Amino acid sequence: MPVAARQYVDKYGLRWDSALSDLEIEMACIKRGGRWKKYPKDTETVGAGLEVHYENMRKILWPELDDHRWHRLCRDTQIQSRITVLMGPGSSGKTHAAAWFRLCQYYVFAEACCLLISSTDLRGLQLRVWGEIKMLHTRAKERFPDLPGHLVESKYAISTDNIIEDDVRDLRKGIIGVPCIQGGRYVGLGKYSGIKQKLVLLIADEAQFMGASFLSSFANLDKNVHFESTICGNPNDILDPLGLAAEPLEGWGSHMQPEKTSAWPTRFMSGMCVNLVGTDSPNFDFPPDEPTHFPYLISREKIENTLSFFPKDSLEYYSQCIGVMKIGSLSRRVVTRDLAIKFEARDPVVWAGTPRTSIFALDAAYGGDRCVGGKIEFGKGIFADGTRTVILVHQPQIVPIKVITGSTPEDEIALWIKAFCEENEIPPENVFHDSTGRGGLGTAIARVYSAQCNPVEFGGKATPRPVSLDLFIYDPKERKKRLKRCDEHYDRFVTELWWSIRLAIESRQLRGLPEDVLEELCMRQWDKIKENKIAIETKKEMKERVRRSPDLGDWLAIAIEGARRRGFQVLKLGGDVEVIGGDLGILGDLQKRAKDTVQAHALKAA
Repeated sequence: MPVAARQYVDKYGLRWDSALSDLEIEMACIKRGGRWKKYPKDTETVGAGLEVHYENMRKILWPELDDHRWHRLCRDTQIQSRITVLMGPGSSGKTHAAAWFRLCQYYVFAEACCLLISSTDLRGLQLRVWGEIKMLHTRAKERFPDLPGHLVESKYAISTDNIIEDDVRDLRKGIIGVPCIQGGRYVGLGKYSGIKQKLVLLIADEAQFMGASFLSSFANLDKNVHFESTICGNPNDILDPLGLAAEPLEGWGSHMQPEKTSAWPTRFMSGMCVNLVGTDSPNFDFPPDEPTHFPYLISREKIENTLSFFPKDSLEYYSQCIGVMKIGSLSRRVVTRDLAIKFEARDPVVWAGTPRTSIFALDAAYGGDRCVGGKIEFGKGIFADGTRTVILVHQPQIVPIKVITGSTPEDEIALWIKAFCEENEIPPENVFHDSTGRGGLGTAIARVYSAQCNPVEFGGKATPRPVSLDLFIYDPKERKKRLKRCDEHYDRFVTELWWSIRLAIESRQLRGLPEDVLEELCMRQWDKIKENKIAIETKKEMKERVRRSPDLGDWLAIAIEGARRRGFQVLKLGGDVEVIGGDLGILGDLQKRAKDTVQAHALKAA
């Protein structure tokens, strides 16, 4: 019998075997990059572009899914950028946008692909990104059983190889769910940094709650492979991993809060951020008298319901209904990155050759927060405008606490302090440690090392010391100006401790500030309360807001307190003397007369 002639179909400028399905054709076009030259020396290109081929693939796999402008923006940005940040309020479809696109990539490149999907914990995986991936994969396999990927529920994984549930082999090809917070501790993606597949993909869900080192793992995943990632989350803080990944090229300080959905290039790995603004939802593209077109997206009804409980200026309304970074909160940070750069707090110091004083500080913790120890030193530094007393901050260390038989955590910490200070030739009288609620630690330090070490109690009222050497008030009782006291300026002692760091930076008396310490200092917020006093947020409030304890910041606050007790003074910050609550009397008159005299003799322009 004669062999039947092969049948072909013309599509995208090419002739395809009619035995190929529409899905196979779209996947083949994606493998070729979406658009390519028909022949090597030809100028004619074929293919419709990745945007068209991915969209057609999505419609074939999940024809029930909607098409709207947020979907198209998220799709095109992920295609065009290796690192994409999807930021917005709840119910904006961020996780779904990442899930369907990266799942399509996996299907196309399954034999050389590993897709990591991370969230906070197992519950976060189940409710969000893993649940979405699993649902989409199940639907796709029902329609196209030959698609790659075998669900391994017990491992939160989809394996390219057909392994069984009890198989203990590592999953090197496929999709792996990764809870980054286990047992209350951040564990991250470190153990996956050795994956050697040609294509490594990552969906980082709930990125705002990840640990400080989360983004540093991207560099390890990017080694010797092609790496792409979608980072999803609700804007919370400019210094959490989501805020750092989404930071515009010109920085958050110069970024206007968008009122409409927008996208911008980011500093982090030359990526792109898509900011989905809740009040610009696709549901608002239709008249208000029509039924909600996309029930799973934020709508007029959800905004109205939120406003019935929370005002427009509330954090709840902002996070649930708006979904943009509140840049205005920058003005309420104890320290900002711009402040550190302006006053050169990260720069090295050139010493003047005079004696220097070393201070050891410890922020004690065990059974939860980090136990941080390390040293600073202060002395005369050489600067363009002369010499001045300056503090050099050395990189702090996390104190290892490995309780041995017959030992206690307090003894382990005390032994570490003793070894560190003896190695660095720091006398015990220059050792300062947090004693808040830890009487046993002070006893252990005195017994194991020296009774000359100094406890620092974070609680209680601020001290009567001067705030700085340039902040004056008018005292109506004494009828004269005097330096303002800390107990008149701060609400409590811990605020005084933290604000001393800011004042030292502003007076150009802090150098060598490590990046991780600066990052943590920038997270803590402050406000003005009654009597116009400054109050920083409590540790509990900060931990609830950014899911981190300010251990490194507390360590530096203790260290600077130790330096102040050993003679370090915050210098005049520059500019005119600031007076609060009255004038300077005769001093003010003299100051005005001096200014008038200078101006009278100044050269005038012709």
